[in-house]
Amino acid sequence: MTEVALFSQKLRKFGAVGVGVIPDALTTLQFAEAAQSTQDSEKEPAEAAQRELNLCQTPSAAPSALAPKAAGEKALKQSSTVDGKTLSRDEILKILDETVRVQAIVQHEVSLLARKLVKEKNDKKKKKVLSFTDGHKKIQELNLPMEPLEEYGIEESTFQRILLEYEEDDEVMHKAQKLLHPAGKGDAERAKGITIQKIIDIHEFMVKEMAKVLEEFLQHPQEVRRSFTSKGCETTAELLVSVAVEQQMAVRCEDVEQAVIQYEDSLQMHPEFTRCTEQLATMMQHLIGAVQPRVGKAEFLRILQFMGENQKNAKVFSKKLYEDYRGKTCSITEAYQRFEAFNDQQEQAQAALNEAGEMTYLNPVELQLCYDEYHKEEEVRSAWEKSGAENSIAMQNIMGGLRNPSSSSSSPAEDKKGKKLKSSEIVSMQELMVDELKRTTEAAGVALALPNASSWRAEVAVQLVQSLASAAVERRYGVSAEEMTLAGFQHAATLQRNERFMRATEKQQEILMQLPGICKGGAE
Repeated sequence: MTEVALFSQKLRKFGAVGVGVIPDALTTLQFAEAAQSTQDSEKEPAEAAQRELNLCQTPSAAPSALAPKAAGEKALKQSSTVDGKTLSRDEILKILDETVRVQAIVQHEVSLLARKLVKEKNDKKKKKVLSFTDGHKKIQELNLPMEPLEEYGIEESTFQRILLEYEEDDEVMHKAQKLLHPAGKGDAERAKGITIQKIIDIHEFMVKEMAKVLEEFLQHPQEVRRSFTSKGCETTAELLVSVAVEQQMAVRCEDVEQAVIQYEDSLQMHPEFTRCTEQLATMMQHLIGAVQPRVGKAEFLRILQFMGENQKNAKVFSKKLYEDYRGKTCSITEAYQRFEAFNDQQEQAQAALNEAGEMTYLNPVELQLCYDEYHKEEEVRSAWEKSGAENSIAMQNIMGGLRNPSSSSSSPAEDKKGKKLKSSEIVSMQELMVDELKRTTEAAGVALALPNASSWRAEVAVQLVQSLASAAVERRYGVSAEEMTLAGFQHAATLQRNERFMRATEKQQEILMQLPGICKGGAE
């Protein structure tokens, strides 16, 4: 993954200021890999680089053209226009510089405030827990500088797409690098005393504290939640988690980040660390999404009905594709081509509705939040169940070991109809998934290594191998992916303590992470 793609990814997670303020050690490690890769090898062909960038765009974002080269040299773009917003290259550089400055101020001020609050708590006999509202008031009292994008009236998603056009501009990328990977603010000597296991323990504690912050925030009425800003929520959450970490774990968050940098190579081998950072990112997205206005109930129903129809068509298509592939009437390459064509058809249909203003794209977090708001209506509950949205969100959560962070929605419950499964059966299914994923991925690697093999889009390849693996599980056990997901939630506490299940889950993630590299290799 390139530096600009990582920046784009982290910008979507945390916002333009939060990108350098909110602890996100996983992106730190990924960035280190990307930077090293850039130093050690020649730049990829433009087509491969564009595919990689497309993976990190939101589904509604159109691919941006890379900067052209003239006479063997990079021709620098002087301005870009996206969604009717125009920024000159100088303005982009100014925004990046100003955001780096603002994030340094925010991080410094929040750290000082955390020190002060911990000291005040330690001086008192009763350690009162700081509420989200109280924490937000204290953040407001700091009178932090305005986020640069706010001054320009530019949405973060718009800036993200504009920035994607400057991947070959060394100066822009250098400044984006400083924003993505700010200099460590921790004390190097204190960081040396933090072991790898201590880092993991601290991150697990941060997950628990962030879950408390999110749960408390979601208890507020909708009108109260929407009185907060995304920036205010990000910074308040950082403050509350930092205070808890320093008070309970006797360590400063900036020192933890410094230690993460020191042990970056070793931490990449720890699935517990990766899981924690992803859980923190998911909960932060949920927190930020909770302050945004929801689409109306009628619009939400239309979205669910559209998803339900797609879900129905996808099941019919996937079953036929698996039968043909298993019966050897189509090769893995032909299976990919059919899957890609079907996927593109589905996406184009949604894009057409989006552009016509008849449909609003909602990411998984936004879908969940809308359901939280409208789930008391029977027609909403029915459409939600048919749409497959709950199962998709549940699968993402259980794969990451994260329970549904929403306090108001109905999580997959025991009273839902479906095949009753034992935890041991789910473990066996998970292991079968590993075998099938491995077999299909290896077949893809062989096909892509053939002379004149056409390139594959990594995101489509991932969906293809998952679809074929799920079909194999359903054929052997008579259990759909949805039923397996719901059963997984019902047995989550047991499964998360099962070594075989966790090992199979980690192996699945490892195999899927290999696919982008295999697809890239096929393009060379």
